[in-house]
Amino acid sequence: MLLPILALVAACVFLPLLQAARLLRLQESSRLGWLLAAADATVFVAVILLVGRWDIAGFGIRFVLVAILMAAMLRSWLAHRRLPWRAADRAWSGRARRTRWASAASLLVFGALLAWLLAGLAPPAPARDMALPLRDGRFVVGQGGAVGLLNQHVGYRQQAHAADIVALNPLGFRASGILPDRLEAYAIWDVAVLSPCKGTVVEARDDLPDLAPGVMDPGHPAGNHVLLDCGGVRLLLAHLREGSLAVAPGDAVAPGDPIGRVGNSGNTTEPHLHVHAFDPGSGDPVPLSFGGRRPLRNRLFVN
Repeated sequence: MLLPILALVAACVFLPLLQAARLLRLQESSRLGWLLAAADATVFVAVILLVGRWDIAGFGIRFVLVAILMAAMLRSWLAHRRLPWRAADRAWSGRARRTRWASAASLLVFGALLAWLLAGLAPPAPARDMALPLRDGRFVVGQGGAVGLLNQHVGYRQQAHAADIVALNPLGFRASGILPDRLEAYAIWDVAVLSPCKGTVVEARDDLPDLAPGVMDPGHPAGNHVLLDCGGVRLLLAHLREGSLAVAPGDAVAPGDPIGRVGNSGNTTEPHLHVHAFDPGSGDPVPLSFGGRRPLRNRLFVN
């Protein structure tokens, strides 16, 4: 588990830096060639910014990386701005030609990937708006969106619009360390979970143990959880802390009422709050928004 997370963090941080270094070393013979390389670098980094888990790599790090890339692009442009727009035919031979074709192919591939990701961020209509079920903190969506690279739940019909939410500590990380083995090291551990809607409790369970990070319980996917009937829409709040529930089946709830606390029970790798809604008749997923904002990967909610 640790190696994939380390690889993810390294990709988030070092791939944008490599693109910045590429621009600084660039020696094109025309402004058009420079523009092709700059566009390729920009699109590539945009994909990393969308896909990356910045709650793990550091929520503020991405802004530093963008600033570094922009500074490298400006310096590279200043070195190329006096060149002609088109180079002589000899500039399209040998190594220069291969480099430009590689940049063009990369731009095409990552441009298509970026368009696909942006389509996955487009909100399906209509979304059911509710209150954020967390408060007194900064909360970030770790899994959320309509495509698999942004949301690991999209392959499951009822959970196609699910969201996994974590909290940020004062330094902008979801935990103290890359993969700490203490539940208390995660910023969202034991945070109060509130009802996001007016409704009725359909199911409630809180007798399952909280597991050490990395230990999973696939036999109880939701772990300790509460299922609410929010006026014809069912909403699941999952992976709650053992013994923390403040409601029972049949209880009426209003937005902001205490439900329980965030734990690490069920089929989960680390503490987070899983939320998804569905139509109880058809089982179709229902898109959610919190305060009018969709829960999409890396979206910050302050409450």
